[in-house]
Amino acid sequence: MTSKVNSRLFQELTNDLINLLENDDEHDVIIEAGEGENTRKFKAHYYILRMRSPYFRQALSSRWAIKEDGKYIFKKPNITPETFDTILRYIYASTIDVEKLNEVQIVNALGAADELCLNILVEVLQGELLERKYLWMGKQSVLIYNAGQKYPTCTTLAETMEEALYQEPELLLKSEDFTALEEDTVIWLLQRDDLGMGELELWKRIVQWGIGQLKTTIMIPDVARWPDEDCVGLEVVLRPLIPYIRWSNMSPVDFERQVHAYKRILPQKMYTPNTKPMYVITKEYTHYHARIQSVLIKPSHAAKIASWIDRLDSNDQNSFYTPSSIPYYFKLVVRGSRDQEFRQTTLTSNQAIVLIKPANSDEILGGYNPLTWSKKSISSNKDQQDNSPLKDSYIFSLKKDPGEEDVLSRVIDPKDSIYCNVYCSPVFGKGDLFPKGHFEIGQPCGCKQTSYEKPLRTSTEQFSIEEFEVFQVIKKQERHNV
Repeated sequence: MTSKVNSRLFQELTNDLINLLENDDEHDVIIEAGEGENTRKFKAHYYILRMRSPYFRQALSSRWAIKEDGKYIFKKPNITPETFDTILRYIYASTIDVEKLNEVQIVNALGAADELCLNILVEVLQGELLERKYLWMGKQSVLIYNAGQKYPTCTTLAETMEEALYQEPELLLKSEDFTALEEDTVIWLLQRDDLGMGELELWKRIVQWGIGQLKTTIMIPDVARWPDEDCVGLEVVLRPLIPYIRWSNMSPVDFERQVHAYKRILPQKMYTPNTKPMYVITKEYTHYHARIQSVLIKPSHAAKIASWIDRLDSNDQNSFYTPSSIPYYFKLVVRGSRDQEFRQTTLTSNQAIVLIKPANSDEILGGYNPLTWSKKSISSNKDQQDNSPLKDSYIFSLKKDPGEEDVLSRVIDPKDSIYCNVYCSPVFGKGDLFPKGHFEIGQPCGCKQTSYEKPLRTSTEQFSIEEFEVFQVIKKQERHNV
């Protein structure tokens, strides 16, 4: 009963304050919101603004305020009239009909609330955006990311997007509103080694982003027919980004069909035509290496793993692949913190690499399977297939401490190399790298040397899985001459 009474009394107070805002002629503040043709003057009251907003407490002080005919005059050109109307009603009545606002309107209100130091409103609007995450993630991710970066009090949004980019670094580039990205953010993304996008796809996206920055939109699909002024404009926009595209990761055919058409906007010194469709990319534009969409390893680790696949470990380490010469793609198919559980049906083609990070440890454990994992509840090497590649199976331990050497351990008996079934998947050897139960975060895992040449760890005690990743290993086609 008391709750209903209080609600009724609060509604009466709200109505009176809104009526004061809309109809009272005893106002002593005039606020001009917006700029240009989109400008509107709002009447307000000195003491209400100062009481409700720390920003106005300072702004309406004798040091800042300008008075004309007994009224304080204040301008907010960076807040649109529509947004300021929403904010002013909140200041007077402590209510906001957030359900009627779309995501863009909420972000605009969030920016105004941040500037006016309305911290409770900031929390409420952030909470509403998080509840609508299913609506904007992948569609308006850049809108939310920019808000988290721009407004200091929007820490919840910033942390949410940081976690999302940890799981999917290419999220912003794939978002429908990606043309709203700032140039420095695009460069930051292109510098990352863990983008889950091919270089050709990145190039196409960057061209679209560049077009989005121009005042006139290029609509003609045939690049050769673009007016000179459009080409010049796009060249200026893309000039800072072109050095960060890893051109040598494109196939010659892709370069010929998808990149060479833009020769009018590419630096003349970037490449020289050779015997078509081959191109020689100049060294100035080839100082970046391959990408791998991993939170556990870097391209340098991927180069070592690829070298072990091709048995370069038996030679001088100077013959190991470099991050720019890896002959394989590592395609992420499962990550524990993103996809939860691994199923053996996930990988029915291509060889694969498994990575496991033990809890409370900096090391990364892993194994290489040259064949597919079986869909059946039996070991892979008993399937009706050629099992001779299983001799190339190996497990490994990558050490973070420079004083410790990485461990490479090759299989002793191929028939005991790989197991995977509905109860335990995937397993290397008879206990050499053995996730127990379903392969997922928090599950126990053991390392006891039996079927492989060397033990991965000095201790045979079980550990908990903190994170894991599984990659398909796909042979690349012929690459650029560099």
